[in-house]
Amino acid sequence: MRSRLSEGKSLRPSARTLWEIQAFTQKPPVEVSTNLYTYIRDKAKNYIENSRKARESITDMPILRARQEAVRAAFLRCIGGLPENASFISATVSSRIETKAFCVENVILETRPNYYASCSVYTPRDTKGPHPAVLLLIGHTDDGKADKEYQYAAQLFSSAGFAVLALDPYGEGERFEHYDTENDFQPIQGCSGEHDLMDWKLKLMGVSLARYFVSDALAALEYLTGRPDVDGTRVALTGHSGGGTQVSMLMLAAADRFACAAPCAYISDMQGMLEEGVDPDDEMIWPGSLHAGIDYADILLAMAPKPVAVLANRHDFFPLEGTYRAVNEACAVLERVCASGAPQPSLPELIVAESEHAYGSTLARAALSLFSRCLMGEDVSGRALAGFRFEPLPASALWAAGGCILKARPGMDTLQKEAERLLIKTEAERARPQKPLTDRLGALLGIGHEENRLLPPLRVYREGICAPYAYFCVIFRPEAGIWLNAVLLRGMRASGAPRPLTVMLWPGGTSRIAEHSYIIHRTLEQGRQALILDLPGEGALLPAKLGGSDMYISWSTMYKLNAYLIQLGDSLAALRTRSVIAACNALKDSDLAAPDGICLYSEGDMDRYALCAALFCGVNVQASGLCQSYEEIVKSEYHDQTHTHAWALPGALAAFGTEEIASELKKRCSLL
Repeated sequence: MRSRLSEGKSLRPSARTLWEIQAFTQKPPVEVSTNLYTYIRDKAKNYIENSRKARESITDMPILRARQEAVRAAFLRCIGGLPENASFISATVSSRIETKAFCVENVILETRPNYYASCSVYTPRDTKGPHPAVLLLIGHTDDGKADKEYQYAAQLFSSAGFAVLALDPYGEGERFEHYDTENDFQPIQGCSGEHDLMDWKLKLMGVSLARYFVSDALAALEYLTGRPDVDGTRVALTGHSGGGTQVSMLMLAAADRFACAAPCAYISDMQGMLEEGVDPDDEMIWPGSLHAGIDYADILLAMAPKPVAVLANRHDFFPLEGTYRAVNEACAVLERVCASGAPQPSLPELIVAESEHAYGSTLARAALSLFSRCLMGEDVSGRALAGFRFEPLPASALWAAGGCILKARPGMDTLQKEAERLLIKTEAERARPQKPLTDRLGALLGIGHEENRLLPPLRVYREGICAPYAYFCVIFRPEAGIWLNAVLLRGMRASGAPRPLTVMLWPGGTSRIAEHSYIIHRTLEQGRQALILDLPGEGALLPAKLGGSDMYISWSTMYKLNAYLIQLGDSLAALRTRSVIAACNALKDSDLAAPDGICLYSEGDMDRYALCAALFCGVNVQASGLCQSYEEIVKSEYHDQTHTHAWALPGALAAFGTEEIASELKKRCSLL
């Protein structure tokens, strides 16, 4: 059989086993090795630059107002809007504590019909109301509002004359919704575990966990401002880490409801987040947000002309250089607006503490300084600190629901029930007459948006003979900026004419050739060729680990890369599906396979890509059927979180159903 690397020469034996070929495929040309991360960085760079140019065009207050409204609308679209009946219903004070400096009421809030949240409201002892208020949003901690870091801030603010509401977010404090009440046990590890578990289900239906964080916080705000001891026109907003994320989301969604804000240890910029490989938690992943032009400077501008203090730590994992860029850019925009003759807006302040990731005393005092200047007319932080003595309360003293809200309200609705109701609603909406399946699926996957006409053909980088087979290690581009890796196997005695070919997809790709020897040998003995394909992030295309993260499970390298893609309006599942389509089309255009003899073989999560790709390529497909359907994932209380990056496809269930794919495949090709 003739060589493809050396014109006029013949192939030579160079391997005895499939294991040796497997080893060859793990050493593709150097340009392939980092391509997924580079692909994401390059795409993000364009969106970041476009976003920056949009802010540079802001020269007066009307343009700024238009930008604020556009960003607000885009943000709400990205998270799927706010849930139905998103309004405060009722409040039940379950206990009250009095200290020398402040009082605490522990309250169960009905944030929506039959949906409950827990909070603590601190009020000053020696000043009369109505008080200015602070909505304190909690970051990632199992203790929720009882965490000492947040107790410190709440006690400090209340000692200075503020009413403070500290809210347990979903999946923290008293709000672990997967709590096993029968065995008195929390089976999901850590607060972020529930965030990860539920958010991917919700994203399948085109909404985000973030919408429920925003909805809960707005309900808590409605309760807080409706209290007779609170001046609802004087409300400040702050929170740290995940709480800083919630503050940012409220700044984007409801800036008009707050007089000032102090997000802590979250504000950076997308350039810095990508450069340092910071892992966003699930509620921080707003699908399509960067594609829509939202960057961190927009969060700061959302509050303008109201005062904002950006609180940061010098030794934090959130990139501080990004924080400086975001603050400087927001200040530059507001200075241009002021130069146009508009009233002097408040420029964002930046306070940096010599600390790691924390809401320490320096930053809490900076927040108090801003809040008192804005809402009291003077800076009382020095006076308040002079007489302040922090004495943390035991967690049980701050329980509104005995430590677990599911125990106090056993018939309450949960986000799992919400997801199941959304699935029913989504399926009903999808059953109405609409565009053809391939149109819906094509829009979801981004098919047709890339320009591939000038991409080079398959490139062979190693070849040889292994027993009765010839092999060719190849790379090619499925779309601009990214590579695929594969190995083609064919019978050595086969004629030079194109022959039928099976594209083989399984987790691990070419790194697991040897353990799939049976299906490979059987395929070749049937007179077909076999092409074992590495999709982006698989096999030889597995990226290097970002920082010290693992490769898989939550907040790992693959999780991060998929999170960045989702913010770009894409996903790893969509990219991989497009890659399978590109591979089939490239083979049809080559002299390697008979155009009408190509089929797909897939295992595990690769079934999703193969089934969708077959619709567009018109090829037969043999799928293992061993991947969990999207409908099953939503209905199951628990799903394995190891490979969410492989199947997470925002909006999937809004576009298609599993049975709809199978039905359409039967019309177009064979489902083997």
